[in-house]
Amino acid sequence: MAGLTYEEARDYILDKFKIAWDTNAPAVVGGFVPDVEYQNIKQDKNPLSDGNKPWARAVVRHATGEQRSMGQPGNRVFTRRGVVTIQIFVPVGKQGLVLADRLGKVAADAFEGEETSTGDVWFRNTTYREVGVDGNWFQVNALAEFEYDAVK
Repeated sequence: MAGLTYEEARDYILDKFKIAWDTNAPAVVGGFVPDVEYQNIKQDKNPLSDGNKPWARAVVRHATGEQRSMGQPGNRVFTRRGVVTIQIFVPVGKQGLVLADRLGKVAADAFEGEETSTGDVWFRNTTYREVGVDGNWFQVNALAEFEYDAVK
């Protein structure tokens, strides 16, 4: 019986987003991959300092869990759940909402209806939310609930 650790699940989720972003975002923004700020990874530069190009922040947050089976150590199943949030920031006045919508679709499509090839991570209830203007940025969020099992 397979299961994932927190680290393995987080890496899978973020890799899934990165592949979709790197592959599909350049067609939306004119040929470059917008910067992404990942949690706990030192950035070479602060995307906010540029101010004229879209960028994103990817965050995975575990929220709940439950023990799904009893048994001997090594055979007990624990289900873990959480939310992945992709915050997308587009400069105000530069196709703000249109560009945000298109990048939001790229982020949401990375998770909507997807699972790992082995069925270890499930994504549900993917949604897209307009947050609005904050200073020089228009923000939208793509969110997806995730679930996977750990075996102990």
